[in-house]
Amino acid sequence: MAKSPSHQIGEFIGDFFELAIIKYLSPIISKKSYYLDYKHPRPARKNNREVIGVDHYGNKHKLDIVVEEDGSEVRFGTPKAFIEMAWRRYVKHSKNKVQEIAGAILPLVETHAKHMPFYAAVLAGDFTENSIVQLRSQGFFVLYFSYEEICKVFDTAKVSIRWEEYTSDSELKKIAVKLQALTDRDKAKLLQTFNTLYKDRLEELSNALIESLETKITEVLIVPIHGVPYTVTSINDAVLYITNYDESSNNSLPVLRYEITVRCSNGDEYTMKCADKIRAIQFLRQYL
Repeated sequence: MAKSPSHQIGEFIGDFFELAIIKYLSPIISKKSYYLDYKHPRPARKNNREVIGVDHYGNKHKLDIVVEEDGSEVRFGTPKAFIEMAWRRYVKHSKNKVQEIAGAILPLVETHAKHMPFYAAVLAGDFTENSIVQLRSQGFFVLYFSYEEICKVFDTAKVSIRWEEYTSDSELKKIAVKLQALTDRDKAKLLQTFNTLYKDRLEELSNALIESLETKITEVLIVPIHGVPYTVTSINDAVLYITNYDESSNNSLPVLRYEITVRCSNGDEYTMKCADKIRAIQFLRQYL
């Protein structure tokens, strides 16, 4: 079935936008000795193109960009970042798209939580403020380029990509033909223009990503909790118990649990209350 002109235009712009982000991040990630995976034939997955993440429930999720530690074309590494990209022409489609992004990424972030992965959504086109706020509230780093900002990039190649739902098929076909006529040199100039126009915003993404990749554990706080649980039925009784409690007499009491806090260089903290030594050691070994 032939694609409609509007679909052809949207597909072209979406592919351009994805390529722009991949081309921008690739050299930065490579310099940091990480591997950037995206949709392409990769020997590690038997030359399949799709980037697939599997969560701890066994569910598979198609992904746009995954940054791996110790990964290569022939070897899978440890996922350290998930970056999804999305282009939408109309606001009415934005809510479903951000829900789709969250539904794919959040289970993977949970699955790889011990590796403290960075996760971001890079959006372009028409997205509501509510949809962007929703992603940020879920911990996503969000980078957004408006529809008009994307149009400005193509204006430099003398191609207007502005259209509305009421735009006729004949006008849409003219836009599609102009886009298809762009040479590789034209496309390279468009990528350069995109990077130049939005340099500061792109650096916000790369800086946040690098900060996450360079996050190190700076301190581990371990607090063995000794004592025998004591339950009372009123605040007054609790105050009385604490007032009369002999703090110097608990050295011989049994360990109730270990409270462990892992502190990172970016200010993040991960705390776990472990019932015994075995669980405490298992928690700590996640970070080795």
